[in-house]
Amino acid sequence: MSDDVNPPSAADPIQASVPDPAVPSGAASRPATDGDVPAITELLRAEEIAGTGETSLSETEVGEWFDTPRARERNVVRVLERAGVLIGVWRVFRNFEDKYWAQVAVDRGLPGALVDELWVAGLDWAERTTVALADGFGVTNPRLDLWVYEDDALTRRHAEASGFRQMRAFIEMQIDLDAYTAPDPDPAVLVRRAAVADAGSPDLATMYHVLTESFRDHYDFQLRSFEDWLEAKEADALADPSHWYLAELDGAAVGALKGDDSYLEVDDAGYIASLGVLREGRGRGVAKALLHTSFARYAADGRAAVKLHVDAESPTGATHLYESVGMYRRLVGFDFHKWVDTTRV
Repeated sequence: MSDDVNPPSAADPIQASVPDPAVPSGAASRPATDGDVPAITELLRAEEIAGTGETSLSETEVGEWFDTPRARERNVVRVLERAGVLIGVWRVFRNFEDKYWAQVAVDRGLPGALVDELWVAGLDWAERTTVALADGFGVTNPRLDLWVYEDDALTRRHAEASGFRQMRAFIEMQIDLDAYTAPDPDPAVLVRRAAVADAGSPDLATMYHVLTESFRDHYDFQLRSFEDWLEAKEADALADPSHWYLAELDGAAVGALKGDDSYLEVDDAGYIASLGVLREGRGRGVAKALLHTSFARYAADGRAAVKLHVDAESPTGATHLYESVGMYRRLVGFDFHKWVDTTRV
C-alpha cells in the first residue's frame, strides 16, 4: 500500500453521489483514508472475534480498499469517531452494477444503546448509498448483501430488523498439513501449473472459461466479462498466480483451481479461492487431483494448513468432496440479501 494513495475526493462522481451519514450525537463521520487502515483492521478483527472467537483478517486485506483505482471506485468507506478515537466503520462495496455488499462494524465495548444506534444508522446509510450508486448505472432494484456468522447474534438481530433475509449458508473448511501425505496421482488426470504471468497467455483465457462455465449452475452466478475478470486479478494484492492450476483429461482442460494469500499473513495457511470442473470432467477424479496438487504444493511451501469456503447447498456435492480428501468444517456464515427501496434517495 502506497503512502500517497488516497480515496476519491469529494469532487469525484462516486463520492458526490453518496449521501451524508446520519450519526448519533457525540459521534462524527468522515471518509476513510489509507492512513486509517491499522485502526480499521483492529476494529474489524475485534468484530470477527466477537462473532466467531477468532480472526484471520490482515492489514493487507483492508489496505486493498484503497490500493488501486478499481478498488477506490468500488468501495465507499466511512469511519466513525468519538473524542478522536475510531469507534466504527461503514462500508459499501460494488460487486456488480446491481449487487452491493454492506459492512458495519462498531466497537462492542461501547454502551449497548450506542452500539445499536450506530448499527441502525450504518445500515440506513448503506441502503441509501447503494441506491445512489446504483442509480448512476440506471439500476432501479439493487440488491444489498450482508454477511452474518453463525454465532453473531448482534449482526443477525440488526440484519433481520432491517429487512435482510437469510439466503444461503457457506462453510469454511480446512485441512491441516502437518501430517499430510499426497496419494499417488491419477494417471488419467494431468494437473499442471497455469502459465498466467503474461496478460496475453492462453492459459488465462482457459482459466476464465473453465471457472465461468463450471459455476453457471451454482448459486447466485453472474457472468463477469473476461476483461473485468482480468482487471480484478491484476488489482488483487492477495492473488498468487503461482498457485493456479489447470487439470486436463485426454488433452483438454476440464478443471481449474485458483489459490491466493488470503490466510497467509495471519494463519500461515494457503487458500483455495476457486475450484471448478466442467460437467464433462465431473465424477472422474479431476477435483481431487487439483486439491491434492494444491495441498502438496502448499505443504512444500511450509504452510500449516489450507482453507476454502463452500456453498452448503452446492449442486455438485462439494462439501462431501472436500471431506473425502481430509478437510473438516470450521465456521459457518450466512449470506443475507435485501432488495433496496429505490425511492429512499
